Amino acid sequence: MHLNTVDPPDGGWGWFCVLGGFIINMLTFGQLKCYGLLLVELVEEYDTSAALIEWVNGVAYFLTFGLSPITSIFVRKYGHRRVVIVGGAISGIGMSLSYFSTNVAMLFITYGIIFGTGGGLASIPGFSITTVYFKNHISLASGCVICGAGVGALVFPYLMQYLLDEYTTSVTFLITGGITFNIIVAGALMRPLTPQVKRNPAPTQCNDDALSERTKLNSSSNSQPKYDAIAVRRKKQHEHVSDKNCDVESTTDEKERLCENSITRNQSKYFYLRDPVYILYVLAVMFFAFSYITVFLMLPAKVLEDNESGEAVMVSLTSLVEICCRIAWAAVWDCRFFCRQDVRQTAMFISFVGAGVLMSLSVLVHTYTILLVWSLLMGSLMGVLWSLVVPVLVDIVGAAAMGDAFAFVMLGEAVIFLVGPLITGSLLDYSGTVAASFLFTGGCLFAAAIVTAAMKYKTILLPTRDIG
Repeated sequence: MHLNTVDPPDGGWGWFCVLGGFIINMLTFGQLKCYGLLLVELVEEYDTSAALIEWVNGVAYFLTFGLSPITSIFVRKYGHRRVVIVGGAISGIGMSLSYFSTNVAMLFITYGIIFGTGGGLASIPGFSITTVYFKNHISLASGCVICGAGVGALVFPYLMQYLLDEYTTSVTFLITGGITFNIIVAGALMRPLTPQVKRNPAPTQCNDDALSERTKLNSSSNSQPKYDAIAVRRKKQHEHVSDKNCDVESTTDEKERLCENSITRNQSKYFYLRDPVYILYVLAVMFFAFSYITVFLMLPAKVLEDNESGEAVMVSLTSLVEICCRIAWAAVWDCRFFCRQDVRQTAMFISFVGAGVLMSLSVLVHTYTILLVWSLLMGSLMGVLWSLVVPVLVDIVGAAAMGDAFAFVMLGEAVIFLVGPLITGSLLDYSGTVAASFLFTGGCLFAAAIVTAAMKYKTILLPTRDIG
């Protein structure tokens, strides 16, 4: 007997795992995104510069994304559930210990390092668990998980503002730390799939035919057992050769499974790092990550620059539209026509171009109503692009390698989240207006479109890539 990997059930308990991933993203990224609400309070309380306070959140962001390759190793060794539970405990401890911070150095340790490390351990399993339970509906499942970050960005600003109005920053850290411990509950939902125990295939495949043939031969003559043994042995040899070479006599499903397993065994663990299509994909996502964080950082400044109010409402509505588009388009990419790799890459290219044009036109917007329409359109395009991130990656590297491959994608995003605010902030300080930051971001979106076009071109030119 031997253990076989369980095929994704495409549902069942997998939806509870999706719920767990949703909670992880909501609690981790929701709190990271609303950190700006603490900026003024912490600057006054610690009597330090805004740059240092912002850098604390940058360190937390960097660790949350940058620890992805290490986390993927832990996931393979210990499983999704254990890694998420440990990460949730570390995150909750780090956030709660910020209650005792009396200076920015302590906040670097408690919030930046400890909370960021816990977020890094919990985030990757929350994403990769979808490939364990889903195959045909992986786009919808991953879209639901990713939209947890959008829900967090929608809910936590109001919660954080309420806590700051009613209590101090220290008590706010303590309460949000208690909320963060719910990541442990989310991790408990991630029940592993147990491999099935099956007998060796050769006797099983020939069992019925051999038994029938043996019965007929024995019933016709007592002199036939020798012939029967030879026939059965030849049948076993024929089936062994057929299985090994994916012969045409095997069923279609068996051939595909056997060939895929053979390819997976012969491949390098990190084969995708030598794939130019994957490298181009990572670059496109990095450009997109820079644009995404710029929108939410600079949109409130754009509202204030135009002497308007209601920046919190605008950010919340943008997040709400993004969430709805993520879920809706994630379901679309699972449909028969849209699940094709060329269609998905074309949609990504068109979305990047549209977002680049829209970002460039932002410099012409100076009224709240038009800016609100602009932000809703931008949020919808961001939702479309986020819904494509995982499906396009699965098209490139395959579902089996998605967890590790996505870890390197998050590592690239970590670098962007660390340096991105510094770039846009420097442009704002140098020019005195958000227009420079928005124009630079528009250029990044056009660059992402060019990289996506090159990725699609490479996909067409390169021979069919074997993915596990």
